[in-house]
Amino acid sequence: MPLLHVVISAHGYGHLSQIAPVINGLHGAVAGLDVTVQTEIPRALIEKRLDCPFRQLARTADIGMLMDGPTVIRWEESLRAYQSFHRDWDSHMEAQTAIFSANRPDLVLTDIPCLPLVAAKSLGIPAVAYSSLNWVDIIEVNERIADRMRPELAAMRDAYRQADCFIQPEPSMPMPWLERRCPVGPVMLVGENIRPRIDADLGLAPGDRLVLVSLGGIPLADRLECWPALPGVHWMIADSAARERDDVHLWHEAQYRFIDVLASADLVITKPGYGMFTEIAAVGLPALNIARPDWGESAVLEQWLGARTALRTIPLQQLLEGDIAAEVAGLLAAGRSAPTPPTGIAEAVALLQRYFGT
Repeated sequence: MPLLHVVISAHGYGHLSQIAPVINGLHGAVAGLDVTVQTEIPRALIEKRLDCPFRQLARTADIGMLMDGPTVIRWEESLRAYQSFHRDWDSHMEAQTAIFSANRPDLVLTDIPCLPLVAAKSLGIPAVAYSSLNWVDIIEVNERIADRMRPELAAMRDAYRQADCFIQPEPSMPMPWLERRCPVGPVMLVGENIRPRIDADLGLAPGDRLVLVSLGGIPLADRLECWPALPGVHWMIADSAARERDDVHLWHEAQYRFIDVLASADLVITKPGYGMFTEIAAVGLPALNIARPDWGESAVLEQWLGARTALRTIPLQQLLEGDIAAEVAGLLAAGRSAPTPPTGIAEAVALLQRYFGT
């Protein structure tokens, strides 16, 4: 059976959401494809994104970035973590090489650990990187930290260059130092509009507006009391168990798929992330965006989404203080834009099929 070994960073769940549609597409295109997923992302979350059977190997292969909540990088701790990882580079390489030697995959696909690319190439196994970003460019946004990581960054650059190609789903960071870049179109799931069902479940009146709040780790339970009460506007939120407002509603994955809630809303409040921004574009939804000033991918994502739908960006503190009435009103008035199709899925699958002789 043809074997695909996918290594996914557990830095955040966005790496999974970004690559899952391609894995699903490749599984449908390659008969009998056997999929191994190497990541420390919880299996239950992987099962929500992958439609195909898979084996999981719960072993990390990179550092990502250490975070203080979902919007602030812990730069000094990240620096120490990278230095420690690279001091043990040979032992990490030995362990990863042993995994590939035992399984002999036909293709190693990473989003975006770089060490497995080197391990695969040392065994003559084809290796492809896939992501809208890479850890070198994310780190180099902070010049002070990058200056103290020159040996580690050089090793990471060399590792990324081991890839047969680096597939860049739109929108991606430029990565001009990578010679074998393979740009493709946007890659994302497209939700189903289930608004009539949500309206019935929540008792919303005709003409009421639904604002989905999805901030991935920013707790809002103690902040909602200062959010504005706007006529006809209802807030839909996942992480507030202590709500005492008639205009605030909870949603659960057991009740609705997130992707469908997104497709059914009138506005979303969120933060920059590839999966979230492309899924917003897929349904043309207006968005209120929380700034991530030290995240190197933010400018690329914001420019791309802002060209496709109504987008406003505000500081996190402004959101927490509830000073958002004007932005919400303006974005609701702007309404939806034309949807952006996920053209990159078929393009990425076509690039990867060749490694399986199809």
